[in-house]
Amino acid sequence: MGAQERVFCLQFWARGVHMAHGNTDDLAAVAAAMHAWQSGMAVGPLTSAWPFLSTSGFAMAYERSEGEAIDYRWRQYHANSSGAVQLTRLHPFISHAFGEPRLRALLPYTSHWTLHFSWTVSPPYSDDCPVVVPLSDGRFLVTTADGRELGMADPAGGVALVLTALGEVPAAQAHRT
Repeated sequence: MGAQERVFCLQFWARGVHMAHGNTDDLAAVAAAMHAWQSGMAVGPLTSAWPFLSTSGFAMAYERSEGEAIDYRWRQYHANSSGAVQLTRLHPFISHAFGEPRLRALLPYTSHWTLHFSWTVSPPYSDDCPVVVPLSDGRFLVTTADGRELGMADPAGGVALVLTALGEVPAAQAHRT
């Protein structure tokens, strides 16, 4: 963008989740979109009414419910249809974890090439769930959130390590969503 151009960069958030974003030079459109959002317009109609805005499948699912957002993320990671590099080495673990209801109740997310889990859908994420690190030999290192090693295993064994570690989480947190 040059010094002679104006552009308004918009971001729409709900309870800590990024719902939509976009850029435009039209101040009237900015005001109308912001007014609609603050008046409670859903993200789908918002992005339809103002095509310079875009949203994500996760945001659409989150707007319906936290449970749908978690399910969306699991399906997204399991399919990895975009070929996300950070998911490629995690895919064998994710495939095994996909069938585990206790894990499917948690939000999976990646950071620094590792797989994390959270009891909460929006930041701040939980800091008490195990972390899964893919190793070059196809195994997975499972650690506590603070880095203490719980073990190395193949995908099925890695899932078992995570489930065991989750069993050590206080019951009050095991029921949060």
